Order: sequence, then C-alpha cells, then structure tokens
Amino acid sequence: MKKVALLMTLALLVIYGCSRDTDSISESDTQNLVMKANNGPSANGHGTLQLADIPVGGDDGKRQFTFHAREKKNGDVSGSGVLKYTGGGTDVRFDIDCLRVDGNTANMSGLVTQNSSDPSLEGTYHYFSVEDNGEGSGSSPDQITLFYSGYSESYCLDDNPFPLYSIVGGNVQVRE
Repeated sequence: MKKVALLMTLALLVIYGCSRDTDSISESDTQNLVMKANNGPSANGHGTLQLADIPVGGDDGKRQFTFHAREKKNGDVSGSGVLKYTGGGTDVRFDIDCLRVDGNTANMSGLVTQNSSDPSLEGTYHYFSVEDNGEGSGSSPDQITLFYSGYSESYCLDDNPFPLYSIVGGNVQVRE
C-alpha cells in the first residue's frame, strides 16, 4: 500500500511539474540557476585541422584534436586533451592547467603528459587558443591555433598573438 501511495505522489508531482507555465519563470531566475550549476568559464571541442602547407614531421598536415577545460569555483583549472598528427602517427596527450576566456575565445595551456614520437617533450608546457563562432549552417567555422611550446601562464593570460585556422568536421564551445 505504501508503494502505491508513493507512486501516486510521484505521478502527481510529475503531472504538476509538466503542467506549470514556464513563462512564469523569470529570465533572472533562469540565469541564476545556470550560474549555480556552472563552476566557471569553460572550453571544450573536437575536430580536424587540415594544413597541408604546414606539415609536421613529414605528415600530411592533418591534425585531429579533442580537449576540455573548466575553471572550478576555487579558481583552479582542470582539463586535458589529445592531439593526433594523422600522417605522422604522433599522439600528444596533455593536461590543461590554465584557461583564459574572453568572449568567444579561449587560451589554454598545460603540460604534455605523453608524446608518442618524442618522449623528451613530456613535461613541457604547450599552449593553444580556440575561437567559438557559433552553431548552425550560417555560422563561420570554429577556429584553433597550432600547438605551441612555451611558458604556460604568460601565454595563457595574454592576448593570442598566433594565427587561427578553421577546423573541419568538429565543434568548439567556449563559455564565460
């Protein structure tokens, strides 16, 4: 009997929740809910970068990437990524410990944790930037820089001085 009463109570709550007028929820309430759920700025994406005129290690210039980074409530940044040079067979795995979001652009940097073709690069800082140009067929392609070596935080916190290239078959999302 208790199970039936519990199921009926749950059913009534679902019906009540579905029947509520969502227009009565103010935009500020919605923003507050989103802000509470979101820890802080974030960036994530995946895709392919095809640059035949900038080959690396004898490859065809094709690079596939995936990454994610988020600033936590305490200000720390966590994330990781993978960069694969398809023609050269190199896989680079990296952690992300710095994230700077400015509008639709994100700068990120961190330590290389694995490099299949040059293990001496493991433990070195690398950085890159992305640009989120929106969703849908009317939007320009999202963009990414190459993967550069250098001191992490100085680059991550500054404006991006490097060229951006359009990605193919992927998506980048940057959130402030």
